[in-house]
Amino acid sequence: MAFQQGLSGLSIASKALDAISNNVANSGTVGFKQSAAQFSDVFAASLASGSSVQVGIGASIDKVSQQFTQGNITTTSNALDLAINGQGFFRMSDNGTISYSRNGQFQTDKNGFIVNSSGLHLTGKVADANGVLTGTTGDIKLNFSDASPSATTAANYNVNLDSRAATPSALAAAVVTGTAVPSLTVGASPANVLTITVDGAPTATSVTIAPSTYADVGSLVSAIQTAVDQTALKGRVKISSDSTGKISVTSARSGRLSDVTVGGAAATALNLPGTTATSSNSGFSTSDPTSYTSTTSQTVYDSLGNAHTQSLYFVKTAQSNVWDVYTSLDGGFPPEINPATGVHTPTTISFDANGVLQTPTSFATSYTISTGAVVPLDFTVELKGTTQFGNSYGVNQLSQDGYTTGKLSGLTVSADGTIQGNFSNGQSRVMGQVWLASFQNPNGLQSLGGNQWAVTNASGPEQPNAPGTGSLGVVQSAAVEDSNVDLTSELVNMITQQRAYQANAQSIKTQDQVLQTLVNLR
Repeated sequence: MAFQQGLSGLSIASKALDAISNNVANSGTVGFKQSAAQFSDVFAASLASGSSVQVGIGASIDKVSQQFTQGNITTTSNALDLAINGQGFFRMSDNGTISYSRNGQFQTDKNGFIVNSSGLHLTGKVADANGVLTGTTGDIKLNFSDASPSATTAANYNVNLDSRAATPSALAAAVVTGTAVPSLTVGASPANVLTITVDGAPTATSVTIAPSTYADVGSLVSAIQTAVDQTALKGRVKISSDSTGKISVTSARSGRLSDVTVGGAAATALNLPGTTATSSNSGFSTSDPTSYTSTTSQTVYDSLGNAHTQSLYFVKTAQSNVWDVYTSLDGGFPPEINPATGVHTPTTISFDANGVLQTPTSFATSYTISTGAVVPLDFTVELKGTTQFGNSYGVNQLSQDGYTTGKLSGLTVSADGTIQGNFSNGQSRVMGQVWLASFQNPNGLQSLGGNQWAVTNASGPEQPNAPGTGSLGVVQSAAVEDSNVDLTSELVNMITQQRAYQANAQSIKTQDQVLQTLVNLR
């Protein structure tokens, strides 16, 4: 009789309903993979195998197979929530015992390890204290220590200096004066030689005036200027006169650097022998806005991460296309001025006729800072890109390469599993790299519960590697992989198995009625 077939049908339908119910129950479980019961028919052993009248004796459960299809990905607000988009499993360690999971809901424990809700450690490539991946595989531990500061080594200033600007009103140029009479005759060498020392130059420059009798002082002045412009003093010394015959030898530089000394045989005829003049003003001062043309500043950092303000002061000189540059740190005394002697040694920059910076494009600065400990701060000031156009002064770009210490402010995980710590000082540090594992036969894995699987002979050994390598999927941060259960399909399957259960129960009922009929024949 067919009781056995009906009973087996009830059994497998019940088992299928168990699998369906388990799928429905875990439709909201992150990383869950749905299961499906697979059946096979059963035949009794018989010597007359292959008989055309052989009837099976029912069905049995062949296996309950998990479906490792991709689940939908849902975003979250936790950077350590990780979703695998593609193949692979997270490697989880329980004191060295490795299991595998698709549930990427992670957080950190009190020791800095990345763990799941069961306290298992996420594994991958570990990083050293400097943020360099070591190549060693182990439990990933985040480094929460502060990011080290870095002293400024280069500060960039890209500005436009107004070519129309005048020399600062607080500064004056040194002037040596003399007199000449009309129809002055300048004889041949050495009577026609002037010696001029300007702006602290170590040696005098000889200026040879063309021998001639000059009808008026203006002609003589033009001849002297022509002679000056044929020497290294071109642009640095200006010769002028007034209606009374007064001749002026003026330095093109202003401020305390400005000085002129005139000598030579020709100086006697001009009443200039051995005369020295120095500008009488106090020169550049950071506290006097009338002593400089333009200024700008930016924050720089010492080796301890302390912030300081460096200021640059641009001083338009009387010499065409030439500017002096002074610096100051935290409003302190400019290092370009010797406090003992008062000698000024600013950096002098020049531009060509098109307003393009010539030389120098950079210069070194050095400061000594006392903040409980003496800290030197030496770096290069870069002026590349600075221009001198007929436009208002403006700052185009300020930048520098130093930074202060930083606190960990957030984490990001890239598609290849690299975990990066982001710090409050704008720096970042690699803290490890998540690795995934793949298997030749994922269905051979043993379910452990808690969204975990274990390797078996049937699954084959793990093949660990970085996300995105080979057949492995990539990692998406601040996201989780939803269960791949399709509730609509499962409800339809539930109805189907319910019908199958009812049909098998009916077959048993029918067999019972047939048997009862046979019993009643007596």
